[in-house]
Amino acid sequence: MLDAATEAVREACDRALLLDGRVARVGDDIALIMTHGHAEEDPGVHEFAWKTFDKTTAVARRLGLYAAGQDLLADAFSGNLRGMGPGYCEMQFEERPSEPVIVFLADKTEAGAWNYPLTRMFADPFSSAGW
Repeated sequence: MLDAATEAVREACDRALLLDGRVARVGDDIALIMTHGHAEEDPGVHEFAWKTFDKTTAVARRLGLYAAGQDLLADAFSGNLRGMGPGYCEMQFEERPSEPVIVFLADKTEAGAWNYPLTRMFADPFSSAGW
C-alpha cells in the first residue's frame, strides 16, 4: 500500500501536479504530505489524493487486509475531500528553497493528545535550549 502511494506521489511530482511529496503512516492510516503551487481546495490535488487512497484500498483488498478502505465512505469523487472519510489539512505558505515541514500524525486520538508533547518540546527549559 505504501509503495503504491509512493509511486503515485512520484508520478504526480514528475508531471508537475505536486512540487514535492512524501508518504507516511501511523497505525493503519496513510498520510500524503504534499506541497504544490495550486490554490487551496484545488480539485486536481484533491482528486489525486482520492485516487491514491483508492489505489491503496485496491492493494489492501487484493491482499485480504482487514477493513480495507474503511475510511473511504463515498464511492465517487465530488470535487473535494470535504465530507468524506479521509481527514485532511491544507495551509498556504510561500515555500522557500529549504523549507522544513513538520507533520504530527496520530491515529484515533483527540487534538489534546499533543498538549503534553508540544509543551515538553517548546516550553520546557529542560528540553528547549532557548529557555
